[in-house]
Amino acid sequence: MYGEYEDQVLEKLHNIELMILNDFMELCDKNGLEYFAISGSAIGTLRHKGFIPWDDDIDIAMLREDYEKFVKLMDSDKEFSAKYELWGPDREKKYYNFQPTLSLKGTVFVNRCAGAAGYKPGILMDIFPYDKITEDREKALKVIKKSRRLAILYNVWNVNYFKILKGESTVQKIKNIICGVMRIFMRLIPGIEERIYKKFLSYTRLAEKESDTYTCLFDPGAHIMHIKKAESYPTVEMPFEDTKIRLVKNYHEQLTQHMGSYMEVPPEDKRTNHKPNELDFGDY
Repeated sequence: MYGEYEDQVLEKLHNIELMILNDFMELCDKNGLEYFAISGSAIGTLRHKGFIPWDDDIDIAMLREDYEKFVKLMDSDKEFSAKYELWGPDREKKYYNFQPTLSLKGTVFVNRCAGAAGYKPGILMDIFPYDKITEDREKALKVIKKSRRLAILYNVWNVNYFKILKGESTVQKIKNIICGVMRIFMRLIPGIEERIYKKFLSYTRLAEKESDTYTCLFDPGAHIMHIKKAESYPTVEMPFEDTKIRLVKNYHEQLTQHMGSYMEVPPEDKRTNHKPNELDFGDY
């Protein structure tokens, strides 16, 4: 999806997201936690030395072990947790997908799917936990495929796709109607949401001891966004707006693998962002 922002609105959103990023990095750096920008944020770092001009979010990845340490640190840091909430399937504040999101309290950023699922998070930063996968490519692809199916089911259970038919193509409307019907039947099964996520977690632990390869199993690009820790660490600092952000050491190889010719600016009809249905900066 893509939506046009007024320049002053997008600038304000970028400034708040930079604050979120800086607070996150400060907490991680103080406690020795690794993280790295991926996808649009990594492209923006290299191509624009900051945000892609039309982008409206920040994408950060962490290895599962660092993500779990971050969760504990966040919960124990009273100042940080007074300002932010972490939304996700393993949290008190759930979300419509498997994606953990760091949400700024006192603000509102509701995209189409969040709205159709009844969630109202704040302005947020996405965190992508990277899990080990087997070095056996064929076996890894099977695990990724199963993980993606579970991610789709979790999304369908949450999102009322009947609410997002307007403006879609005929083919997409049919898909949304099918998802809406599936949701009706899934909602009749007690505890299915928890069972879906529990099954997904079992896949994240299959290769804990045998591999140096990691990927974000629930992401549609899981099969092409993988990294090898020995080749990607230690991470490196790069300029991003008025601060610095971390990328994997072999960022060119990783981004080319994941995003193709990432230094080329796409035409307008190929650009994407997450313009919300509802946006409120609160006191910010």
